[in-house]
Amino acid sequence: MNPGAVYTLERGAEVLGTLTVTDAGPFAVDATFEPTPAFDTYRVLFDEDARYAHLIAQDDDPALLEQAGAIQESLLALNLVLRGDVNTGYRTFLISIEGGSASFRPLTPEEEPL
Repeated sequence: MNPGAVYTLERGAEVLGTLTVTDAGPFAVDATFEPTPAFDTYRVLFDEDARYAHLIAQDDDPALLEQAGAIQESLLALNLVLRGDVNTGYRTFLISIEGGSASFRPLTPEEEPL
């Protein structure tokens, strides 16, 4: 994945925002994030995910880990799609959005047709 690659974050027919890749490491892809108005519906869930990510970085309390896992499951249950510019992308991935920054980790090694 190259810096500058652009993906749209979608839920069904809704485009929630645009991610532009800034760096791709072995475990995660970093990107800028430009939300659309449709993202507002999901902003609270992403904000909570970011809050718990910061909490568990400082405290490995099992209750915090369990709550963070539940939030990730809620995000996965949204069935979000990251669509690239040639109608390929990812259906299964972990994603974190905090303000104008995002990072994601595809759970499949290659993009798939969407």
